[in-house]
Amino acid sequence: MFQAASTAFVRRSSLLLALMFPMAGAFAKTELTLAHQLDAPTERELAELVSRFNNSSKDVEVRLSRAPNGKPAVLNLATRSDLGKYLANADAFVSAEKLLADNKVKFNPKTIPEPLRNAVTINGQVQALPVAFTTPLLFWNKELFKKAGLDPNKGPKTWEEMQDMSGKIVDARINCSYTTSWPVWVHIDNVSAWAGAPTVSTDGKLAFNTLIQVRHLARLTSWYKTEYFTSYGHNNEADAHFVNGECAMITTNSDIVAHLQAAKKFDFGVAPLPVIDDNAGAPFNTLAAGGALWVGQGHSKDEYKAAAKFLEFTLTPQTQLSIARVGGFLPLTPAAQAGAQSKLLRDDLQAQDLGLTNVMKPGASGATAGWISFNPQLRQIVDEEMDAVFMGKKSAKTALDTAVSRGQAVYKPLPTVPVKGKAAARRK
Repeated sequence: MFQAASTAFVRRSSLLLALMFPMAGAFAKTELTLAHQLDAPTERELAELVSRFNNSSKDVEVRLSRAPNGKPAVLNLATRSDLGKYLANADAFVSAEKLLADNKVKFNPKTIPEPLRNAVTINGQVQALPVAFTTPLLFWNKELFKKAGLDPNKGPKTWEEMQDMSGKIVDARINCSYTTSWPVWVHIDNVSAWAGAPTVSTDGKLAFNTLIQVRHLARLTSWYKTEYFTSYGHNNEADAHFVNGECAMITTNSDIVAHLQAAKKFDFGVAPLPVIDDNAGAPFNTLAAGGALWVGQGHSKDEYKAAAKFLEFTLTPQTQLSIARVGGFLPLTPAAQAGAQSKLLRDDLQAQDLGLTNVMKPGASGATAGWISFNPQLRQIVDEEMDAVFMGKKSAKTALDTAVSRGQAVYKPLPTVPVKGKAAARRK
């Protein structure tokens, strides 16, 4: 009897202790750091995404942090301007495709559109998830078009049409007719791809000084002198001027649509980049790049298991559609692409869907993309030479010839799968 009472007492005591002091591992969460270098508005968008994940996860907690200078964090979000640096240092990271496979997360890399996947693929494996990719488009302010007597629902299809429209916009005393963000990315990397002109030759030498590129830069320079074109800087400074309603037209990354929709200052139109009138076969394809999630080397098995859960979360249809809607990024998965084309969302996601359509066009045969703007030193050289043309110090041909000559010393091809030409998949 005493033994039975004693046993019951022990059981009750054990239960009481368990209630008062839960087992250490019962509610313990694996904490992960997600390092980034985003500006404040974009960081808030990322924080909302992370918060949704944390609220849905019982055993993983993700915390945001500024990117460290030393060892990569478990999770790392590389921006478009940093993507080349991450690709060049791929050994410091774990392949996202391998991480998901090792942790038994279902993932078919071929569900990601080939041009997006290729930008982060090394030796046949997807190194990072291209969750926030963009491509350049043309946007215009419908209210300023009306003021200039232009059809607000019709943007220019060619650079020649843009010149005619710019003249009318300037005549209407609108201070900024056309501007651009990321001039090297838009006007060297993407205008070249769109026109079917290589930026690198078949022997790996820089080649963005062909007749097509020289003529295009000369046109921009003439616009600069006549105030048809306004330059605000080498990065995305022009975006703010357009969103504020100062400029009639802009060529910039597709994600500006999120800022335009949030600001709600004016109605805007969106179209592909203009083409060159006498450019046979054009348009071809534009290039896509942007934010990608990388997983750092040298972390624990539990951290990698937790990282795989976060990557799995980012690939869910709901998360992918949210990233496309809120951030303005290209839809990554088939479910997000279907959502972008749905009757309910197609107006809100018109820019994202159009951007992906342009990226999925077949490239011109032999038009090798050198991703000039991905190399910070090379990008700076090209910016300097373009500025010299705008300032009247050099001709377009001399500047591009000099940029190619100077740039060859610092140019290093990215270790990614090359962009295909005629064999590139067409979007259905």
